[in-house]
Amino acid sequence: MEQEGQGRILAERLAALSPEKRALLELTLKGRGAPKQAPATGAQGVRPSLGALFREPGGGQAPTRAGAFPTLALLPEAVPAFSWVLATQDSPEGEQARLLAQAHSELRGALFRGVDLTACEHVLGFGCGEGHELVALAARPGKFKIVGHTSSPGEAEAARELVRARSFEGRIGIVTGALGQEGPETGFDLAFGLEALGQAEERGPLFAALGARVRAGGRLVIGDLFSKMGLSLPHLERMALPTVEELIQLLSANRFAVVDCVDAAREAANFLHDAAMDTHLERLQWKPEDARADAARTYAAIGGALRGGAVAYLLLTAEKRPELDPAQAEKLNRERLSAARFYSELPHNWLYAPQWRAVASPPRPARDASPEAPARPLHFLVFADKTGLAAELSRRVGAAGGRCTFVHRGEEFRRNEDGSYGVPLRNPEAFLRLVDEVSRGEEGPSQVLYLWGLDAPKPEELTVGQLQDETLDACGGLLYLTQALLKGSASTAVSPSLWVLTRGAQRVGGSGEVPGLLGAPLWGLGKAIAYEHPELDCRRIDLEPGGGEEEVGQLWSELRAHDHEDQISLRGGHRHVLRLARYRQWDWDGAGRLQFRADATYLVTGGLGGLGLLIARWMVERGARNLVLLGRKRASDVSTDEVREMRGRGATIVSLAGVSVDSDLDYVMAGIAKRMPPLRGVVHAATEVDDGILVHQTRERFGRVFSAKVAGAWNLHRWLAGRELDFFHAVSSSTSLMGASGQGNHLAATAFLDGLAEYRRALGLPGQSSNWGAWAQAEDEAMKALDARMRKRGVGMMPSQQALVVMEQVFGQAPSTVGVMPIHWPAFLGSLPGDELSPLFADFGSEAGPGRAGSSTRRELVRRVRGGSREEGRGAVLTWFREQVAMTLELGSAQLPEPEQTLHELGLDSLMGVELKKRIHTELRVDLPLQALLSGKSIAELAGALHEALRSGVSPAPGAQV
Repeated sequence: MEQEGQGRILAERLAALSPEKRALLELTLKGRGAPKQAPATGAQGVRPSLGALFREPGGGQAPTRAGAFPTLALLPEAVPAFSWVLATQDSPEGEQARLLAQAHSELRGALFRGVDLTACEHVLGFGCGEGHELVALAARPGKFKIVGHTSSPGEAEAARELVRARSFEGRIGIVTGALGQEGPETGFDLAFGLEALGQAEERGPLFAALGARVRAGGRLVIGDLFSKMGLSLPHLERMALPTVEELIQLLSANRFAVVDCVDAAREAANFLHDAAMDTHLERLQWKPEDARADAARTYAAIGGALRGGAVAYLLLTAEKRPELDPAQAEKLNRERLSAARFYSELPHNWLYAPQWRAVASPPRPARDASPEAPARPLHFLVFADKTGLAAELSRRVGAAGGRCTFVHRGEEFRRNEDGSYGVPLRNPEAFLRLVDEVSRGEEGPSQVLYLWGLDAPKPEELTVGQLQDETLDACGGLLYLTQALLKGSASTAVSPSLWVLTRGAQRVGGSGEVPGLLGAPLWGLGKAIAYEHPELDCRRIDLEPGGGEEEVGQLWSELRAHDHEDQISLRGGHRHVLRLARYRQWDWDGAGRLQFRADATYLVTGGLGGLGLLIARWMVERGARNLVLLGRKRASDVSTDEVREMRGRGATIVSLAGVSVDSDLDYVMAGIAKRMPPLRGVVHAATEVDDGILVHQTRERFGRVFSAKVAGAWNLHRWLAGRELDFFHAVSSSTSLMGASGQGNHLAATAFLDGLAEYRRALGLPGQSSNWGAWAQAEDEAMKALDARMRKRGVGMMPSQQALVVMEQVFGQAPSTVGVMPIHWPAFLGSLPGDELSPLFADFGSEAGPGRAGSSTRRELVRRVRGGSREEGRGAVLTWFREQVAMTLELGSAQLPEPEQTLHELGLDSLMGVELKKRIHTELRVDLPLQALLSGKSIAELAGALHEALRSGVSPAPGAQV
């Protein structure tokens, strides 16, 4: 590991030098006799092969383990549990081998991403080793034949044996010898080499042979390591790396023009990252003189150079252009290689999917032992269900020395003789009164349990109106409860934690039914609550549809343990937690290019809006000829022009009314049945925007958004449940997965769409929900400015043409719920306040990097507030608060606001206020009321309130003067 550290440090330092200083250093080292890069046409050293790691010592040319690819691979993020060294020795069924295979699939998909293999007839694989890449390619759909070339007779025999084992004798031939005039036939449509250049004794003749054997217009595909400077780095001399400059010369001399290139250095470095390599080598009993240990340490060093930017891992596609002279080709290749994109910028990397993962039960107990948070009496405010779960929990609470206050649905507000309450569901004032009464004295509720969602009926047989009312009632009750908790008169420093329970609203592991579909919107609203008001510590738990003997015990453990997981499903006695994970959908397994049928009709709701029109035009470009575009508003001039263009392509376009009302859909379906081909697919892209922070939301505002998304989707489902469809696809926003401020109604509605996709799949019907980041038109200057601001926080916008390329990957083959969003995780996670990341993003936690704010910030401020003079403490808090205001308003560190300025003067709106409130809570554990931030107080006055809260350990009460 010492070698890796030295190599990485030097590589990082070299990469940071200016071109002038780097050139001067190179000349100096050359003058001292440093090793020089071999010329392009001269003999090269032979790179140590990763194949050595798969063999026993002294194994000679014995073939590697079946299915193992002795090359580097790609990991978008470093996986702490993964060791590429251990993976080479793992059994094929082991977890390490699974991750290794996934990383190699990532590499192969990226390598051939720009090649239409179905149009190829003759393929040449040079430097094919033992043939693993050849058989993987031959498994793809297509009729092409492959010639594999290797200069090693031993590797050739191993490759032939593998070809025979896979029954590809008719597709793959293996040849040896020089790849010159007497080698394989000419006229290849494609030639490819994966990490083949380091094994070539002479690269000049190799490229000359490739130039002679690839036909005009044919493709050359290369994946390999390249030095980005002419220096021989310590420990890397044996790697025989070509330079990027050498690559330019070799391509240009043989009239290859680069058409696409990405640098996957970071992803290859993630693959080679193994913090415990020394321990792993000892476990495998590989001695220093063992060739496998030598190869492992050599590649560990290259990992440091990749991470430091001194070495590139290029995946490039070049086209044979005989008409170009070498000078023209060199100019073009230099431009394109200098502008090579990073692998993380490929649209392929925009895809994510939520995953339920089984984890151990939480440890008990985990009550906050911090001296700053004294223990509170157990007092549960329970919005009781009718199924008996609340009563069971009450017995557990009583046995633990606590008490429960039950709240039932009622026609009017009342306090019953047994101490319970009745609250009318649609009356926000009643919720305020309830919270005010139960919070009086010193025993306010420590936890609030919202169980009313457990009483939601099963969705079958519900009309559109009934379903919308039920979902609005469930969400309306939770909304008004949240507002009451935020606005109530509680004077304690710690807010009660809010727990939202559903039953069968989530589908875990892609199996089981979703009878609790009507509870799905509560998960979306719960996400909004958690995002806007972390002080409520909102947690969601989905119970098993049929219940079980262990259910109450499991739930009680969750309520008492109170770990950091906030989205939990309990199934079969096991605990599952929600994670956001990358979704991989390279077209490596033969999904093929998506085509729509000309003899079918497709329905697009929201089809007259901007996104709906883009999707409709994309469908026409891929073969659709009969589209029904539905919209609740009259077509604009833009949509009229778009429809005219699609009709000019030969498509029949019909634009009609919406689908949230039964009579409207009756009319639409009747028209399709009489005058158009059978309906085979639905894209539900209808939307309605009524944004506002939670404290300003109402049931009626939720209803306007639900009408477009929830009612429309359910109406379509009921109408088409018996029809044979190719797809039923809902299009929504990435905020459904990530959370957002000011979109509680939208998050609730999109959570229903996600749930409906699972509900339909459980019934054996097609169902899918895609959640997209923001789209942008290239010529829109306002969008460019917005994109620049968003990228500072790690989330970019998607150019519409690139987004439509990704659209093909999410149709049909993807999970029921998939997100499409360009995220730069280091910037995104680094922009989040607090020392603890949301568990949802745990897979990307290693990308957060140093410098995150958190508990150290609080400790330092508390030390200065309580240990120093009053003036020093107030000054420290004021400086910190000014910095947070500047970050929220994106003013920059050089534009700190003045203490006498108000947040209103600085342009802080309610959404920004929510973000600032979150920063204060997550970093200082102080709940400064939102109304205080929006009240017109100066920055100095607000900082004074924070100072007093840190001194006393008590947050300002809602409504208190600051």
